This record gives sequence, C-alpha cells and structure tokens, in this order.
Amino acid sequence: WRSSSSSSSSSSRGMATRVKGGSGGTTTERSRCSTTPASTSSSSGTQRTSQRCRCLGGISRRGFVVGHVLRGGTAVAATLVKDPAFYSQWPYAQPSDILPFIKSQAREGDAMAVLAAMQTFGDYYPTYFLHEEKAKILARLVKEAKPTRAVELGTFLGYSAIWTAMSLPLQGTLTCVEFEPKHAAVARELVRYAGFGEVVEILEGEGAQRIPDLKERMAPGEVASFVFFDHCKPCYLPDLQAMEDAGLIGTGTTVVADNVLYPGAPDFLEWVDTSMGRYKTDLIPADFEYDQVWKKDWVRPRDALSHSVYVADVS
Repeated sequence: WRSSSSSSSSSSRGMATRVKGGSGGTTTERSRCSTTPASTSSSSGTQRTSQRCRCLGGISRRGFVVGHVLRGGTAVAATLVKDPAFYSQWPYAQPSDILPFIKSQAREGDAMAVLAAMQTFGDYYPTYFLHEEKAKILARLVKEAKPTRAVELGTFLGYSAIWTAMSLPLQGTLTCVEFEPKHAAVARELVRYAGFGEVVEILEGEGAQRIPDLKERMAPGEVASFVFFDHCKPCYLPDLQAMEDAGLIGTGTTVVADNVLYPGAPDFLEWVDTSMGRYKTDLIPADFEYDQVWKKDWVRPRDALSHSVYVADVS
C-alpha cells in the first residue's frame, strides 16, 4: 500500500481505498471536567496549569510529568521529563501494577485524568495500547457514527474502551472482548474507575468464540453500529467475516481497525477495500503506537487506521 497524496486514491492489488487526514480536536460527550484550572504566570508570560486541573492532564508528581501549558487558551502538551525514581516507586511486573499509579494520579470518575495517567505510564513502560494520536482519531470516528451498539475486539487495559465510551451518545453501549483474563480484569477496573462501568461490558475469550454472546446482546434484527478491531492482526478478516455471517454487520455499520499497515493486515484490507463493493473504506495515517526503544536503530514506523462503512452484501 502507498499513497501519492492525502486526497488521492491509493493502489495496491487494485485497492481503491482513499487516504484521509489524521486526528483533529475532540470533545467528550459523556464526561466533562468543570474544574477551572488555577494558573500561575512565569517570567516568559506562559501560564502553567496547576496540579488540580485534571481535564488538561496536568499531572505532576515528583517531576514525573511537567504537565500542560496554556498558550492563547489552548492546552499544549509539555515535554515529559522522566524521573528515574519512577521505576522503583511504580514497578511494572504484571498488568495490575498499573492500577496504583492511575489511582494516585486521577480522581475516580475523571476519565480524562485516567487516560492522561495511562499515557504517562506508557511513556515510562512502552505499552501496547492505542495512545493519544490514534485515540483521538477513534473518538472522532465514534462521534461521527453516533453508535448505539459498539463492539471492540482487543481491549488490553481499557484505554481505547474509555475513549470510545466518552464519545458514545448517551444511549450508547460498548461490549468488548479481551483474550487475556489478566488484561480484562485491569480493563474492567479502569473503565469502572473512569466512570463507565454501566456503559462498558468486557467479555473474556477469543473474538470468534464470543460472537454468539455479542449477538445475544443485540435486539432481534439489530446490528452492531460500530466495531473496532485491535486484537490479533491475522484474526481481523476471519473475525469480521464471522460477524458478517452472524448478522452483526449490516448496512451502515462502521468498522475501524488499527495497525492495518504495521504490523499489517493485508487480507483484511483487501476484503474491505472500496473496489470490492462491500465497504466504503478510507485509510487514516498515524504513527505506530508501540515505541520499541530497546531495539537498535528503532524508528517508529508509519501506520494507519482503516475506516470502513458497510454498504452491500456481494456474496
């Protein structure tokens, strides 16, 4: 796959998928922080948010994060200055080790502070979750789709589930499937702590095995209005086809998939390609989220989210 420009068609094996721009600004519909941040002025005229301004992610703990700054009323992410003491105070040997840090940094019910703390933890311990650039794209796509029944395959620790839950309309629900029980347990707790325990349900198991359970949660004749894939990349296509066969995918269903370029899911992309007639698909460029800094000469590769809308059954 390659693109000649952000607005042109891309071609590989006949692909007619368009490439769209990346993330934009997002607002939350389910969780809003009404806290007014205190600020102090520096000699340079830059205002810094206080530690209590959770809605801007201004977390400050022994220098672990330098917080955000306000320039012209806009929150701008400051540079992270890593504190070596972080690793001894917050060791990470198992998934549940993230919980004490999150709860030390974020108030219960403050979803944006929970996400900011997860991002900070991931800066110290590179962690395979969506990260902010792609999360903002996902949130925008959820807002555009306005789904009442959303499904996620591959939840890990709940980062993308919280972003999705924040972006759902008030009547919307999200059902997630996570293969690893330890990850599912942490995701449930973080989703609950962020304030979405009544909105998000997390099932354990393989995606294909839980499709009957997903179907049971739909009303007769109802389809999933939004599906997000971020699990086993070779599983994308068979799981999508199984969802189609089960009647979970219907006209207007939005299907978003991560890592379709790196590590890659070429068979899935071919299936959802616009030229095949089943879906109308765009690729949205974004950096690969898992920064493997321990690898010599590592350069973060460019990746993309695929955004597909089901239009027809061509079988």
